[in-house]
Amino acid sequence: MAAFAESLSAVQPAPKQRAVIMLEVATAARQQATTTRDTARADEAFTLAGEALAAGQRYGSERVIERSRLFRRTYTGPATGRVRDFDRQLAALWS
Repeated sequence: MAAFAESLSAVQPAPKQRAVIMLEVATAARQQATTTRDTARADEAFTLAGEALAAGQRYGSERVIERSRLFRRTYTGPATGRVRDFDRQLAALWS
């Protein structure tokens, strides 16, 4: 997870690639949060995933949007406020 986070600041990848990397970091954080039952860490993960999803929307990247959906589908923890915000962000894609 630390390596992914460093890669975001070490180089300036293209926006879509940056969003994919952000989702990888968010996935690692989400997995850690699930294991430790850390809702604050889960919120951090969903915040980062939300930023990646917004980039995917902005640049019309179906790859990023689909990875965002997968990110959400594989989360089994509690539905915090940030998780619900992410759900609304995903739902807005269909509006």
